[in-house]
Amino acid sequence: MEPRRARNPSTKAVAAVFAAGILYAGGGALACVYHNPSDVARGVMNFVYPKSLYVRSAVWQAQNTGLLPPRPARRAKELFAYQRITVDLRKLGEALGPAAESSLGFTVVLLDTMLWTHYATADGRFAVSVHVDGPKKGDAVLVTESEVIRALNAGALSFDVAETAGLVRVYGPADKQARARAVLRNLPVDAHAQSSRRAKGASG
Repeated sequence: MEPRRARNPSTKAVAAVFAAGILYAGGGALACVYHNPSDVARGVMNFVYPKSLYVRSAVWQAQNTGLLPPRPARRAKELFAYQRITVDLRKLGEALGPAAESSLGFTVVLLDTMLWTHYATADGRFAVSVHVDGPKKGDAVLVTESEVIRALNAGALSFDVAETAGLVRVYGPADKQARARAVLRNLPVDAHAQSSRRAKGASG
């Protein structure tokens, strides 16, 4: 798979895009938009990480075919939704298990909430920092959505299946991408959960 790279526009160009987004959105800070994610913020994401918005349509399709659980009719209240996804993101870090490398880090951004989370090795495991301002310089960046994180945690999806289905897109330096993928492939997979998902998709 050809490595996906984030754009590396000049500082002035990035500043102009972000400034335009902030003005258009009414002055909200793009670095902290969980409580008010906007199409402008996602548009900036799609500029910096080309085709990252494809993840949204891939998730929608996966929910229709049974690869992911169907969309809820009503979303949970914002306070509890934030607590839930915070738990899910930390659970992902725990599921990664012992860290074989001492200096590995990557960042996950959720398109549905525009929430950034950094994962980095610390004391042989992965430390999780939720609600950070963005990726660290040189990080691999994984673009996905909350439902995908939950499916990975449940073992209903392997990382490779999720990436092949377009539910996760990875950006950044090729070596950092490879290292992040190697770690995420170690996530436990529940064969029963996977077969149940496939059966639901086939019956739908």
